[in-house]
Amino acid sequence: MNVYYELPPFRPPSEAYSLLIRATKNCSWNRCEFCSMYKGAKLELRPVAEVKEDIHAMKMVTDEITEWAWRSGHGDQVGMVARANGVYWLSEGVVKNAFIADSNSIIMKAEDLAEIVRFLYETFPTLERVTSYGRAKTLVKKRPEELKMLREAGLTRLHVGLETGDEELLKIIQKGATPDEMILGGRKALQAGFELSEYIMPGLGGQEKWEQHALGTARVLSEINPQFIRLRTLYVDPQTPLAERYQRGEFTLQTTVGLLHEVHRLIEELTVSSEFVVSDHIANRYMWGIDGKPSLDKERMLQAVDSLLTAAKESEEKYPVYRGL
Repeated sequence: MNVYYELPPFRPPSEAYSLLIRATKNCSWNRCEFCSMYKGAKLELRPVAEVKEDIHAMKMVTDEITEWAWRSGHGDQVGMVARANGVYWLSEGVVKNAFIADSNSIIMKAEDLAEIVRFLYETFPTLERVTSYGRAKTLVKKRPEELKMLREAGLTRLHVGLETGDEELLKIIQKGATPDEMILGGRKALQAGFELSEYIMPGLGGQEKWEQHALGTARVLSEINPQFIRLRTLYVDPQTPLAERYQRGEFTLQTTVGLLHEVHRLIEELTVSSEFVVSDHIANRYMWGIDGKPSLDKERMLQAVDSLLTAAKESEEKYPVYRGL
């Protein structure tokens, strides 16, 4: 069967086995100085009918693989057959999760995105979770009734890039939102009933501003209290404005020891019921074992950081993810 559907170029690690739907193309902001993901490309909103055609094509592929597995005597191994054919959204034998891309698909008209979400559930009735990226500034601009519409349609979780809660750093990296807007956007998402996953970047303040980065981020996260806090240690891509600042000597890369001190301070200051997630991304390999809930596991998490600090001081590795700059 020859079918075509458009896949997004990026997705969160937690959506690796999700059905990937491209409702928008590229980024609506596209100015963050640390990011090279969509540089040189303009935002496009795909027509709802076109997105539905992709969903229908994915359903055809799903059905074909399932039918072949049963015909060949592998009906109890549909997921294995799917993975062997590069169809990871069927890895459990049925479609349970879907992710709507690209970087800020909630910028679509709420009615259009809700129609896509409803069609997803109609086409794949086994779905349990549908998620998307969302900018805090977009959440601020959306009316509560629009967000409620999306939630009631079945959009369950939003992935939001906070990066830092420090006002000065947010301006420097051209994030396009203030700490207060980050808080308001996160709270609006939670009030509408979404699960919220906030992403932060250890190392974003460099060696010069690491403490204000940690303190400001802890304050904003504590004000929001999302379900998930996910760490993504900064990688300085050579093709970004941040790399240019580094080359000019205006930004000093944070060391592994410095990063661990930063994370230690962040955990100390957090007052949240959130899940603190570290081990879902390779950039965080220098701090495995810190995952937990600060409200319940803070002492254990801090002790884990202390042990990692001891090992880092004894190691010859200075930077965990900056090689190449």
